[in-house]
Amino acid sequence: MKKRIIPFLATFFGSICFGLLFIVVFVNATQVNCIRQPAGTYTCQLRTLFLGRFPTFNRIVQNVTGINMAENDDEHGVSYRAEFATTDGGSVPLDTSWDSDYDPVAQQVNTIGSQIASGADQVQYTANPPWWVLFLIVGLMIMMMLLSPLFFLRR
Repeated sequence: MKKRIIPFLATFFGSICFGLLFIVVFVNATQVNCIRQPAGTYTCQLRTLFLGRFPTFNRIVQNVTGINMAENDDEHGVSYRAEFATTDGGSVPLDTSWDSDYDPVAQQVNTIGSQIASGADQVQYTANPPWWVLFLIVGLMIMMMLLSPLFFLRR
């Protein structure tokens, strides 16, 4: 009986833990709020929101002068991310992850960049979480949980 219960419990609870880990890591929104400073630069607050609602991480980027798109071309292909340009010539990534899809990153750069270029007093932008990842992971979790009782049918 032990040879059936232990694999059942390992599969059942392992799929739950695996799914929850992926949800925590990948289903986050990024919220940008920049305030124009007297020197003409911006101080930006970047917040990571779990499931687009609950704040998890917060960081401040100072002396922002603009935003541009960075490309990374390696053996896996081209990937993109938005990076803030600062007065010291450096760049700070909007999000630490790279995206293989050009369009969402271009939308971030165009939306934030146009507000900065117009000299707006306040720049706000929210990158919504990838909900398809949540649906995919939950579907896989449910499938594994429903298939885990098959361990009792083994001889």
